[in-house]
Amino acid sequence: MIWLVGGIITMCLSMLMAVILTSGIRGAKFFKAAIYMPNIISAVALATMWIQYVFNYDYGLLNQIVKAFGGENVRWLGTDLIFWAMMIAFIFGSVGYYMLIFISGIEGIPQDLYEAATIDGANILDRFFQITLPLLKGVIRTCVTFWSINATTFFLWTKMFSPINTETATIVPVVYLYDTVFGGKGVVERDAGAGAAVGVVLTLIIIAVYVITNLILKDSDLEY
Repeated sequence: MIWLVGGIITMCLSMLMAVILTSGIRGAKFFKAAIYMPNIISAVALATMWIQYVFNYDYGLLNQIVKAFGGENVRWLGTDLIFWAMMIAFIFGSVGYYMLIFISGIEGIPQDLYEAATIDGANILDRFFQITLPLLKGVIRTCVTFWSINATTFFLWTKMFSPINTETATIVPVVYLYDTVFGGKGVVERDAGAGAAVGVVLTLIIIAVYVITNLILKDSDLEY
């Protein structure tokens, strides 16, 4: 769920922001810095901000908005919603990083192609799907690989959102590995061998994703 759903949302938002910020809008440098800022903040501090000031049941920002519209407080960190709350916070902290990668890719595309397409009558969507997207295949491939590694090593966010007793909804493979080796919720007997096996499987998954991505997204080219 984190890799697939979170990845689709993160990549789409990152690319959208990259396209907008390279379109010549005013204040592009400010928005780049503002969107990237969560990446220079400690992940612990970022997670704490979301937990204490956004998802808090009594005075969190989201519940203040809900109450402003006449609703009742929602337990965002309850069993039913904690996974999605954690994913939203993780996506918020990731978008800026991938946005900069997409921006570097877009800025490397010759402007002559866009000018020629505009003269031929291509609109914004035509230029995006026929020029920008095909020429970003290599960048997308890199981003998918990086995202796979980040999603696989998803440990800190789980421990921040359920620091004492790990919620079942927040257990990801690397947390399962940790609990198997060092003990944790529902784990009585420690098994270093099983933990090592989990690590090997995760490594193989990342390699498989990399190979499949390279087969699907070949070298960047134009689509005619």
